[in-house]
Amino acid sequence: MNLSDIEGVWILIKPIQAEMQLARSGNSVSGTYHNSVVEGTIEGTLTAEGEANILTGKWRDQLGAGDFRVAFTTPLESEGRPNRVRCVFYGKWKHSKNRDWNGVFEGEKKELAIS
Repeated sequence: MNLSDIEGVWILIKPIQAEMQLARSGNSVSGTYHNSVVEGTIEGTLTAEGEANILTGKWRDQLGAGDFRVAFTTPLESEGRPNRVRCVFYGKWKHSKNRDWNGVFEGEKKELAIS
């Protein structure tokens, strides 16, 4: 995945459904997410592990705060949508008070046109 593809608008699927805006400066990523109930922020660091781009960081909103770790996929062609690709991330999250991971953290970028 091209690191510039990380910037922009994403749709959170799990653990909540929300819209998330990400910005990147070097290996640092920051962003906000919101829906009708929650408004929050994330901050993290990108690293390369093999061919994967991994974002590890912290989330915070009015319901709590904690950690996350996700991997971004290589863009995939969208079925039935010529000249479009999908970018997704998949990983895990937890509350800061927990030692174990609470669940899945998953999202998809709004569709991108192939240049």
